[in-house]
Amino acid sequence: MPGNRSTVLTLLSLLLSTGGLSIPGPAGAQEPYSPLVSRGHVRLGVLGQYSSFSDLYQIGGRTGSPHSLGDLFSGPVGSRIFPFLGEPEVSVRALIEDDYDLSLGAMSSVLEKSTALVPVAVDIGVFDWLTVGAVVPLVQNETEFATTFGADSASANAGFSPGMEDPAAVTGFLNGLHGSIGAYDVFRGEACGVDPMSDSCRDATALLAQARSFHSLLSRMYESMFAPLSWSSAGMALEARLAAFAEAFGAAGVTGIPAAMPLANTLLTTEDLERLVSEPAFGIESDTPFENWKSLWRLGDIEVRADARILDIGDPESPNRFTLGAGAMARLPTGVQDNPANFLDSGSGDRQLDVELRGWMNGRWRGSVGFWADFRYGTQLQGNTVRRVSDPGIAFALRSTETALDWRPGDYQFLELSPWYRITDAMSVVGGYRFFRKGEDSFSLPVSVPVDETAAARAAGPYSNDPGILVPGSGGSASQALLGMVYNRGAHLADDGVADDPLEIRVLYRKTIGGSGAMPVAESLEVGFRFFVGIW
Repeated sequence: MPGNRSTVLTLLSLLLSTGGLSIPGPAGAQEPYSPLVSRGHVRLGVLGQYSSFSDLYQIGGRTGSPHSLGDLFSGPVGSRIFPFLGEPEVSVRALIEDDYDLSLGAMSSVLEKSTALVPVAVDIGVFDWLTVGAVVPLVQNETEFATTFGADSASANAGFSPGMEDPAAVTGFLNGLHGSIGAYDVFRGEACGVDPMSDSCRDATALLAQARSFHSLLSRMYESMFAPLSWSSAGMALEARLAAFAEAFGAAGVTGIPAAMPLANTLLTTEDLERLVSEPAFGIESDTPFENWKSLWRLGDIEVRADARILDIGDPESPNRFTLGAGAMARLPTGVQDNPANFLDSGSGDRQLDVELRGWMNGRWRGSVGFWADFRYGTQLQGNTVRRVSDPGIAFALRSTETALDWRPGDYQFLELSPWYRITDAMSVVGGYRFFRKGEDSFSLPVSVPVDETAAARAAGPYSNDPGILVPGSGGSASQALLGMVYNRGAHLADDGVADDPLEIRVLYRKTIGGSGAMPVAESLEVGFRFFVGIW
């Protein structure tokens, strides 16, 4: 399963649906839980599941108590949100020789993700002890996204570079500064020609090196699209350094240094912020604007499965019975993965093959009290995925980091313990506890793709093509509590099957009560029905 933002999101279907890593709801006719259907009968089921979450246990490298999805898109609008701001930020730090965190303003965002899932299940009783079937999930995902942006003298210290609005002014300033540096170089040459070991030669040489570095860093800053605001502390520090060079050059008789430095003078607007996300010039190239997003209904990862009874103690009609079984399932690569260019997207599946083994136990006592236990272990085989290989703590990764990868999702384990109590012959109340754990994913570049030799040097920053940066946080665990009601009409069984055509209706509510990693703090409601038809 995916380990990042983008992943955030397949992890919900991984935990709560039958698309991705499913944790299917219980199946049964008379008893609330039973995977088996009697020989010659077909069980048809349609379950509507709706789940939503707005918090993750880990997001953007932050662990501990749950974190809001909106946290990734909230705070100062700097290089943590837009990685292309890192280059001008570094240039300004070197220019003012002090700490500097570039900010275009402040964002405050709220996100909530939801999934509507309709798994259509068909199970056939081959023998009384063997049932085979398939689940075809239909998935619709939605993200509600609301953000506010403000830029004022308290929250912003940078804006669009003057080079974007008046490149001639920037060119004239840099040329004027370069000319003054050249004139001072002549002065230095004369001083060093008289006595290369003199203090005046040494001081002039050091000042010349500083001036050339200042000019070079300014050129780099103006090549980006952002610069400090003229009234910000960084802007005033740049003006002070320019004035210091003018004074030192003037003492040597060199004049002509420009009196003022072109700096940003306009605060960004909300429309400007949206441009940073969508316009190709800024490198993000997201195809999703700052508004709610909803997918079409899409096919998830289809499952084919088989369950068998391996031990049965007690008569099917007796009040006391104990059944032990085992099963296997394959999850096919039929779903749709997250779109890396859509930061709000959630896929309908992982689109790679999974193999799952399970063991289950179903028991009842005195006809009205029962207990269900289910344990599963799943191995997720290697597949392919396209990700933006960037620090997960960055909200909007650059389009240039988008890379096709070989992907091996981590193995997973699932445990469910559910007692139930029959209120009437047709009505039962169920409760329980579910635990799900998934190991970390592994990512690698395909063999045909050469590894960038500079990847290791760039991995510490926001730009990285080292897929190992996606591994932390790709695993995790979650615990859920559940409560619900199951109604069975015409529940007269023949050895875990049916003697007539009963109808089952169930309503289950689940809530995440603990977890770790990139697991959602989710709530879900499942409402559905299953009915049984004899075919031979």
